Amino acid sequence: MFARILQQSFSRQRRRKGLAALAVISGMAVASAMLTLRVNLGDDLNAELRTVGANLVVTPAADSLPVSLNGVDLRPAGSGALLPESDLPKIRTIFWVNNLVAVAPVLDTPAVVAGHAVTLEGTDLAQMRKLASGWALTGAWPTAPAPAAAPTAVPTAVLVGARLARTLALAPGDAFTASSPISSAASGRSVHFRVAAIASTGAAQDNEIVAPLAAVQSLAGTPGQYRELLVSAITKPEDAFARRSPASMTSAEEERWMCSPYAVTIAHQLEQALPHSSARVIRPVAESEGAILSQLRLLIWFLTALALAASALAISGAMTAAVLERRAEIALMKAVGAGDREVGMLFFAEAALLGLGGGALGFLAGELLASSIAGRVLGHGIAWKPALAPLILLLAAAVALAGSWQPLRRAMRIEPAEGLRSRL
Repeated sequence: MFARILQQSFSRQRRRKGLAALAVISGMAVASAMLTLRVNLGDDLNAELRTVGANLVVTPAADSLPVSLNGVDLRPAGSGALLPESDLPKIRTIFWVNNLVAVAPVLDTPAVVAGHAVTLEGTDLAQMRKLASGWALTGAWPTAPAPAAAPTAVPTAVLVGARLARTLALAPGDAFTASSPISSAASGRSVHFRVAAIASTGAAQDNEIVAPLAAVQSLAGTPGQYRELLVSAITKPEDAFARRSPASMTSAEEERWMCSPYAVTIAHQLEQALPHSSARVIRPVAESEGAILSQLRLLIWFLTALALAASALAISGAMTAAVLERRAEIALMKAVGAGDREVGMLFFAEAALLGLGGGALGFLAGELLASSIAGRVLGHGIAWKPALAPLILLLAAAVALAGSWQPLRRAMRIEPAEGLRSRL
C-alpha cells in the first residue's frame, strides 16, 4: 500500500516533482563540478603556474652572500663559485622528485659580440622552455645539437634578447661569433652562434643571449660546471607548520614536515642531495601562488555551499506547494488511522527518491560541466571522479530532506477534520 501511494504521488504531481527534481539536479551539478575542480585544482593549476618561472633556486654554498632580487642574480656575469654538473642526477633521489616540473642549470659568462660586451646565459634549453612559456618569440626555440654529432664549424642555435638584438642588429637566421673578453682567464676562445629566435621576456634575458649550456661552458673554460640551478616544483602553500625550523621538531613532526610538499621542504631535500649547495625559495613567486590557490579554493567552497542552499530552498518551496495541494489527502489518511509517523515516512520517502534521482543526474551533469570549465581555463579536460558519486548522492538526499523538513512539519500538523472541511 505504501509503495502504491508513493507511486500515485509522483504520477499525480509530475509538475511539482519535476520542479523539485530540477532543483536537486541543478544544485548537485554545481556541487559536483566544484568538488571535481577542487580535487584537480591544486596539481593542475599549480602545474600551470609552474610554467611562469622557477620558485626555487640552488646556488653554491660558498656564495655566502648572493646578490639577488626576486630570484634574479644581480652579480656580474662570471662571478661566484660553481657547482659540478655531474651531481645533477642525485636530484632523482629526493622524495618529491615527481613534483619537479623543470630543473635548469644556468651558467652565465661575459662575452664580446661585434665589439659589444654581452652576457651569455648557458642552460638546458629543453628545461628552460618549460620555465619560459611566457616568453614571446620571433622564430622557434633552438634545439641542442647531439653531443658528438655536429662538427664545431656548425653554428649553435641560440635565443637573443629583444633589446640586445636591436643593439646588435640581429634577426632570426643571422650568424655571429661570441668571443671571451681579453681580460678574462678564457681569453682567445670563441663560439659561432646562429639566431634561432628573438625573445621578449620582460626580464634580464632581454639583454642576454640564451645558449646551450655546453657552448657557454666551452667559452668560459668551465666544462661540466654551472653557477645556479633554477627549479620549478609543484608545492603546497605554506602554513604555520611549514615555517617551523626542523631543529625544533620532534621526530614525528619532522617526518610529517619532510613528507609535505612545501617549497621549503623541497629546498631542504635539494640541499641534502647536492653537495656544497644552498637552496632557497623565491618568496614572491611561492607566496603569490599560495595566495591564488587559497582564494580559489575558498571561492569553490563558497559556490558549493551556495548551490546546496539554493537547491534546498527550491525543494522547500516545491514541497510546501505540494503539501497545500494534498491537505485533503493527508487528512483522509489520518482519518483512516495513519499517524504522524506514516505521513512523515511518505514525505521523507518522496524527498529521498527525488534526492537520489536528482543527485545521480546532477553528478553526470556536474562532471561534464567540470570538464568544460577545465578545458576553457586549463586548456585540457579532466578525468571523471567516480569516487565522488556516493558523496554527491548523500549530499543530494540530505539537501532534499533538509528542504522537505518544514513542509513535513506543516503536513504533520494538519488535522483530519480541518483538512476534509477544506475539500468541501
